Amino acid sequence: MSKNQKKSIRKTPSYRQRTGYDQALVTLTDSATGKRRDYWLGVFNSPESRERYHRVIAEWESLNRRLPDPDFDRPVGAVRASSAGPSVDDVVQRFWIWAKANYREQEANSFRPVLRLLRQMDGATPATSFGPNRLRLLRESMVRGDADTDPPRAPWARPYINWQVRRIRRIFKWAASHEMIPPTVHQALATVEPLKRGRTTAHETEPVRPAPAHLVETARPFMSRQVRALVDLQLLTGARPGELIGMRAIDLDMNAPGGVWLFTPADHKNAHRGIARTIYLGPKAQNVVRPFLADRGIDAPLISPAEAEAERRAEQHRRRQTPLSCGNRPGTNRRESPQHQPQSKYTVDSYRRAIERACDKATPPPPPLAQRADETAIQWQNRLTDEQKAELKAWRKAHRFHPYQLRHTAATLIRREFGLEAAQLALGHASATITDAVYAERDAGKVIEVMRRVG
Repeated sequence: MSKNQKKSIRKTPSYRQRTGYDQALVTLTDSATGKRRDYWLGVFNSPESRERYHRVIAEWESLNRRLPDPDFDRPVGAVRASSAGPSVDDVVQRFWIWAKANYREQEANSFRPVLRLLRQMDGATPATSFGPNRLRLLRESMVRGDADTDPPRAPWARPYINWQVRRIRRIFKWAASHEMIPPTVHQALATVEPLKRGRTTAHETEPVRPAPAHLVETARPFMSRQVRALVDLQLLTGARPGELIGMRAIDLDMNAPGGVWLFTPADHKNAHRGIARTIYLGPKAQNVVRPFLADRGIDAPLISPAEAEAERRAEQHRRRQTPLSCGNRPGTNRRESPQHQPQSKYTVDSYRRAIERACDKATPPPPPLAQRADETAIQWQNRLTDEQKAELKAWRKAHRFHPYQLRHTAATLIRREFGLEAAQLALGHASATITDAVYAERDAGKVIEVMRRVG
């Protein structure tokens, strides 16, 4: 194990109470000199002391574990920011109320991680005092993660960190527009440059690739007909999963010229910008949708997880070999008020999980890593070593695909057959640049053929 690897797994110094006092402190060690220094944090278990602990650790990590100046960040006083204007916590709470009312659910929930981190590290800080240096400390915490939180927070990737920093600026821009803080606060935060590839210790994410065809075909028999329909529709149309899960009969125009159905989602990514989105369903896609049009209201979701669960239970009952006079009869062992019930439509996450379950059934991990029939999920996780968990994670990554890969697959196939402009129109992009750079894989076969002849 290298020196850097050993350094990365050292535990973070703990937050603790000074014996005989009501004060909290943390003891840091200088990585170069070995010198140790106590940093007093404030009243033990107070929100202010918890916040300063996270800031001290972030500063220490940003200095490559060299000791920060004792006065680099004076502890916030016991009086919250009433006399200095609203605190960061006040801004966060009011922004969250506004976001839930004005953003789509998925967009609002994307703010949750960074709002939680803001409250954890700077909740009691006056919002007017949250400047570029505080933002950099917060960003450093994103880079290194925090294994001591509940649940533990893994280090974030560089692109995701840049997205979250932009969200922080949006929060303070919103606060300025509502006259909670001066506009200069947002303007100062805008001076912090994003993390750049190769110039930060934050890890990089892999680009999304098209779903491997053999994984899709292998998992297909283990999907419900509802999930299988969503997969087929994505491959045939290039639509986003969030657009298809809410498809209703009322959203379909079946009388459009050319024999193509037009699907206009009621909710989609750019709806709040007033941009229309039309998805075109050809004969193959129409055959996928047609069986779901019967026996439901025109404003009900066509593809329902509740219906999938009912069909699964009916199939289990059909395969039952125990006589009805023995054992449980259908419905006798159900809870009166179950904690989780099948919903009328899928979410993007539930759709993704359904695909993952099908992939796991199609290509189960080798016996040492697989869950045994005689153990629960918790017993299974407790049995696996850290090395086996890492091996299981790698196995799943290699044998799973997710819904957004299907959109990339469709984009690549459409571009290969009909060109970049057709792929742009099918995916609903305003610019072909996005289709070219992000979604449609270039056809390396054409380049190989050209170079075989020319070079």
